[in-house]
Amino acid sequence: MTNKKVSPYLITVILLLAAIIAYLFYSFQNNGTKIPVIREAPDFTLQQLDGSDFTLRDNQGKVMLMEFMFTSCPDICPATTYNMVLLQDELKKQGSFGESVQFAAITFDPNTDTPEVFADYAEKMEIDQAGWKLLRGDETYIHEKAKEYGIGIQRLDDNQFVHTVTSLMLIDGKQQIRKVYRMGEEMDNSLILKDINTLLKEK
Repeated sequence: MTNKKVSPYLITVILLLAAIIAYLFYSFQNNGTKIPVIREAPDFTLQQLDGSDFTLRDNQGKVMLMEFMFTSCPDICPATTYNMVLLQDELKKQGSFGESVQFAAITFDPNTDTPEVFADYAEKMEIDQAGWKLLRGDETYIHEKAKEYGIGIQRLDDNQFVHTVTSLMLIDGKQQIRKVYRMGEEMDNSLILKDINTLLKEK
């Protein structure tokens, strides 16, 4: 019985192919979970309920889920906030809410949504303000900022509003928009929670 020696060249080729396959597999796996950057999130300066200023830069290093809304909205906004509160409770169980993850609600009807009205809304919706930024400001300024985020807002004759239903955004700790979601009952909380945790692992 004769022993055939394997060519060193063949061994090198096999090892090289194995390395390429491993690299491609790793790249595929990684790309499958990475959330692409959509664009930089426009900065803003708005007021919290206590009157203090908040800028998006203040959230450096934290993942933020941010909605544009108004408290007298009859359907989409409260449904969105309700779902965000469910996510809030899940993140509190993980120990990341308020520490590495923040939520924000920006009203585009600040004349109606006074600090008192906004605070009552937060209490009714069971918003934990330890991890939320409830933000107000000049109405014209807010509408301009919403436009920079790609959100259209129109005031109706009855002082209600119509607005883009994709007004819920996931922003990473570098102030980059990573995901834009539909609001209301169509929200997929399991997907949003997964996306938040994916961004947390990037840090």
